[in-house]
Amino acid sequence: MPEYIFTKNATHLNGNGMHDHKPETVTVGGTTTPNYILDRFISNWYLFLIFVIAGVFTAWLYLRYTTPVYKVNAKILVKDDQKGGDIPGQEILQQLEVFSNKSSVDNEVEILKSRTLMEKVVRNLQLYTTIFVEGRIKETEQFGNLPFAVQWIYLKDSLNRATYTFEPAGTEQFRVSGAKVSKTAAWNDTVSLPEGLVKFTKTGLPFSKPAYLIKIAAVDETVANYQKLVDVRIPNKQVSTIDLSLSAKIPEKGEQVLNDLLDTYLRASVEDRNRIADSTIAFIDNRLVIVTQELSGVEKNIQQFKQQNELADLESQSKLLIEGTGDSKKRLMEQQVQLNVVQSLEEYIRDAENSKRVVPSSLLVQDPTFVGLVQKYNTLQLERERLLLSSTLSNPVVVNLDQQLAGIRNDLVSNLASLKRGVQIGISELQRNASSLNQKIREVPGKERVFLDISRQQAIKQELYLFLLKKREESAISKSSNLAIARIIDAGKSDAKPFSPKRSLILLLGLILGIAFPASWLYLRELLSKRVLNKFDITNNNPVPVLGEIGHSADNLLITQTDARNVVAEQFRALRTNLQFVLSDSGSKVIITTSSMSGEGKSFVATNLAAILALSGKKVVLMELDLRKPKISDKLGLANHEGFSTYAIGKTSIDALIKPSGIHENCWLISSGPIPPNPTELFLLERTATLFHELNSRFDYIIIDTAPIGLVTDAQVLARFADATLYLVRQGVTFKQQLQLPKELYLQRKLPKMNIVINDVNTKGGYGYGYGYGYGYGYNEPKRKSVLPGLKKRALTRQ
Repeated sequence: MPEYIFTKNATHLNGNGMHDHKPETVTVGGTTTPNYILDRFISNWYLFLIFVIAGVFTAWLYLRYTTPVYKVNAKILVKDDQKGGDIPGQEILQQLEVFSNKSSVDNEVEILKSRTLMEKVVRNLQLYTTIFVEGRIKETEQFGNLPFAVQWIYLKDSLNRATYTFEPAGTEQFRVSGAKVSKTAAWNDTVSLPEGLVKFTKTGLPFSKPAYLIKIAAVDETVANYQKLVDVRIPNKQVSTIDLSLSAKIPEKGEQVLNDLLDTYLRASVEDRNRIADSTIAFIDNRLVIVTQELSGVEKNIQQFKQQNELADLESQSKLLIEGTGDSKKRLMEQQVQLNVVQSLEEYIRDAENSKRVVPSSLLVQDPTFVGLVQKYNTLQLERERLLLSSTLSNPVVVNLDQQLAGIRNDLVSNLASLKRGVQIGISELQRNASSLNQKIREVPGKERVFLDISRQQAIKQELYLFLLKKREESAISKSSNLAIARIIDAGKSDAKPFSPKRSLILLLGLILGIAFPASWLYLRELLSKRVLNKFDITNNNPVPVLGEIGHSADNLLITQTDARNVVAEQFRALRTNLQFVLSDSGSKVIITTSSMSGEGKSFVATNLAAILALSGKKVVLMELDLRKPKISDKLGLANHEGFSTYAIGKTSIDALIKPSGIHENCWLISSGPIPPNPTELFLLERTATLFHELNSRFDYIIIDTAPIGLVTDAQVLARFADATLYLVRQGVTFKQQLQLPKELYLQRKLPKMNIVINDVNTKGGYGYGYGYGYGYGYNEPKRKSVLPGLKKRALTRQ
């Protein structure tokens, strides 16, 4: 069983006879999460059904009369030096290195998006002219399979939109009529229209319609429209492919436009390269004429220079001169060395101290005579030294040897003198030759400089000539084998199904909108309403506990009679049960009812509460203390000549004041009496306190119906006699702003054990969140779902 939690106030009398209230908590049950919004929607299910049907029907109409749009896709591969994607056949151009203009995928994307390229397609296919046929609802564009063709010979650049009606006029003629012109002409004739010159031709197909609409748009406008329809993008940064897509209402037309765009793009790239090749060849031919003349002049200068300086090959002759100078220096150095040797030998032989020594042999002196004399001299000298080992100087043999040695020494001196003169003559000759060679070598740089200058001009002109010849040939070859910068991987092809509108999505959207519109309307209606429409309007930011709810009923004041088994009667029984927890003290019996304004059901709730308490066997008195606008007596059909107002002024006794109510034998009534001029002052009289003291001794419950506390202070004055307060809030009547008043009264504790009772709850409006068990079970009336259980999930605090 769910728990309910009540917070009550223990009541104690203070020294002034007033009640002090101390809070106590009594656990009675549990809480349930409110589901008001869902309940509200369910109660208005017919709105959702109507709007869902309308939404789905509207979606169907949209799908029925909306022209489907197809997606035409194509893919090309672009030569990108950074990402690869080489195109077959470009290896030759790369080897020739003629036109190495770099390309990139990003650049080609921008070219494909360019207006110039699209304008060529529009003009080539004459896309600014569209043909329609009229249907019952809309116009439908026609493409292909037409009985006639429109070809513009000349179209003005600046023109406004124009529409013409085309009708066949017999088998040989046709009629074209517009807003300002109407003409009849024969097939294949040129027709002059305000937009330009146009020719109509037959295609051979039969006319399926009596008339056709021809719409003409400006070229710039058509180009801009098609640019919006074309999407060019790179799949990712790692590839050199480009994906193209075109949105088209007619797949065949979209394929033709996209394929023509690709063909135009490829032709443009080839034409650009051919134009470059033609310009290059023309430039090379002009330069070849000039370079040939200049090269011929330079070659003539070289010829004259060689003839004047007796040069066959300057480089070879210069090399020979340098080699000859080196040989001459080498021979001169050898001769000088030989001269030094001869002089040294001559000095050695002439020196008397060396007369008894052998003459040193020299490899540098190769004269045979000198060599023979040196050998003979050295032999005799050695022989002499051998004889002196055993003989003396006076020995005839030694003396003979000395004589021979002296003669040979003289011969050596003569021979060396002769050699010395020969060497000196050779040295002089070599020195003269070296001077001559040096003179020629000194002349070589000047000649070589002049020759090199002329040769350099010849080399430059010749290299330029050869380069131009080579490039001209390469340009001619490359032009004949020029390839586009890209190749088509997938030609333009339309999808099998249209991508717009999406049938399932549109139907789902219609369904969602059919649900969203009534849901939003119901939600906003309550959100923007100024009056209380549901329990959450009361409980949100309001600490006053809700004690119970009373459903909507007819205008009858009394519905809780003995045999009453309707829903409202059961709600009052639930209110009676909940009051047992609020008035748990045995001395608590006075209940006051009030509200923010008139018309919220205070008299209705007070009367039926008194009746339901009387049905339980309790003695109850109902006090009609709304002295300003009394209703109970009149509704019950009782006389109101005497009542509280006459008692307060001393004209009626207590016994005469208490009258049977006619509701139940345990229920009595104290009517208001005649309306006094000073109702509030009557409540402050001592006789009022005496009345309540007497009533407390006679009755189990005292129900007080007072004036609205939001208008007058009667309820606050009577609150000193009360043990509990029932604050009435009526659905659809009480303003949300007025809920601040019970909140302030509750927080300031101006009324005892204050609780809210919600009146006139409309169960059909989805109010609150419903009873868990339902009141229909076992009763005469059909089952009816009450939407606010009296005390479920609220803490009730007695103040």
